[in-house]
This record gives sequence, C-alpha cells and structure tokens, in this order.
Amino acid sequence: WYQRRVRAVTPLLLLLMTEECVETIFINLDILHVPCLKMILSKGLGYAIVGGSILVKFPQILKIHGSGSVIGLSLTTFVLEAFCAMVNVGYNYSMGFPFSTWGENFFILAQLIIILVQFFHYTGNNTLKLLTPLAIPALCLVLTKLPQQHLALGLTAVVPLMALSKILQIKSNFMNGHTGQLSFVTSLMNFGGTLARLFTVVQEVDDQLILANCVTVFVLNTVIVLQFLAYWNVTPPKQKAQ
Repeated sequence: WYQRRVRAVTPLLLLLMTEECVETIFINLDILHVPCLKMILSKGLGYAIVGGSILVKFPQILKIHGSGSVIGLSLTTFVLEAFCAMVNVGYNYSMGFPFSTWGENFFILAQLIIILVQFFHYTGNNTLKLLTPLAIPALCLVLTKLPQQHLALGLTAVVPLMALSKILQIKSNFMNGHTGQLSFVTSLMNFGGTLARLFTVVQEVDDQLILANCVTVFVLNTVIVLQFLAYWNVTPPKQKAQ
C-alpha cells in the first residue's frame, strides 16, 4: 500500500529529485542520504528563487513611481542588466537546462522592461518609452533561435557586462554619496537570490560560464548592500531625474 502511494506521487517528487532519490528516500527509507538531500535543497532553492524573482524588482518599480524620479539610478546599469538577462534566457533555454536553474532571468527581464519604460518616461524620451516593450521581447525571441555556439560566446560577454552594470551603479552611489532611488529591498533580494543561485548552480549545472557569472554578480551585489549600510542616514537631494 505504501509503495503504491509513493508511485502515485512520484511525478510531483520528480520536481525535487531524481527517480533514484525517490527510491532511496521513500522506498528504502534512507532519509539522511546526503547527495539526495543536497539535490532536494538545491531544487527547492531554485524554485524559491524563480518564485521570488516574480516580485524582486517591484520594490524598485514602486519606489520610482512613488517618487516620480530616477535620481541616483544608472540607465546603463538597467540596459546592461536587460541584455544579460536576455542572453541568459536564450542560452539556458537552448541548452535545455532545468527552468528552476535560470527561470528568474525571464521574470527579471519582464520587470526590467517596466523599469526602463519608467526611466524613459521620467526623462522625457517618449520614443524609447514606446519601443522598449516591443524591442526587448523581439530580441529575446531571436536569441533563443541562435546556434548554441553563438549563444555561448554571448554568455562569455555577459560576465564582464553584468559586472560593468553593477560597477556603474556602485560608482554612481559612491559619486553621489547616497543610493538615491535605488531600492534597498530589491538590492537585498538580489543579494540573497544570487547567494542561493550560486548554491543551485554548483549542485545542478556543470557550466563554468554560468558559475563565473553567478560568482561575479554575488560579489558585486554584496558591495551594493554594503553601500546601503554606509549611506543609510544620507538623504538624497530633492530634484528631478537626471
């Protein structure tokens, strides 16, 4: 009876582990099997990251909307982030990696489109405000159709570009002496998400390009969080968007 019940829920269990781990933990009752526990933790974190990414940029979106300003924010940072997210989506989709290991890029890209539209709205660039939500999805679709070797080259470029996008925001914070309209909640979620993603990539994806990207982003997200702590009591000047 017990084994029949296990077989019935196996399709659900396979979302978190392999058939071998289902057999080990639920049939053989080896509940402390370390490799399987690591896999369950990794898969669970992966789905949590993807779920959390649905809202990760919303504090930033709401902060921009509430202030009616993009002061202290780097446009180049958001453009580079969007490009890197597009390449990540295209590469991982093409390689057939589990959605739990890269799905946050899809949802983050959608939110970056909203932020870019806000940026162009508050800086008076109506042409780019209208083109952005059309051009980025179209480019992303094109990327998913490229040969894998070309996408691998693109992913190689993502590591320095993602680093540059973060460095530009770090430099902006440093030069301004405050974090402006940058959202602490979003930055903290980015920090926690990249830490968890680093663990899941090590466990599930044998790809040095993706690992290098995760390590780089985690380090720079840490610096941004530290800047928030350093400038915590600094109030940005009340002026219009850059």
